[in-house]
Amino acid sequence: MSIDERHELSEQHHALRERRSFCDRARADRLVALWAAAKLGLGDAEAEAYADAVVRAGVAAPGGRGGFDRIAADLGPTDVHIETIRTRYAIAMADLAHPLGVPLGQGYSLGL
Repeated sequence: MSIDERHELSEQHHALRERRSFCDRARADRLVALWAAAKLGLGDAEAEAYADAVVRAGVAAPGGRGGFDRIAADLGPTDVHIETIRTRYAIAMADLAHPLGVPLGQGYSLGL
């Protein structure tokens, strides 16, 4: 394999990894947004619209933190602590990292 072929494969691998990271972050934004929607007392249709808005915020912000920032701002007036939101994101990302079997966040409650 030539140096140019190795370089091309490396670039393709990096692009694939970046795309997966982007998609995983968007899915985590959606999962946490649906949880936050329940904390905000939103109904099913409102929760779906809210989740879509959070995903769009995550995509629009540099570094992908827009979804987190939106949820943190929206839950600011509630009794939900910022660390709880971070924990929900950690659980969502861990669940996405284990697509086979029972997700880490399923089957037990952390009381969050």
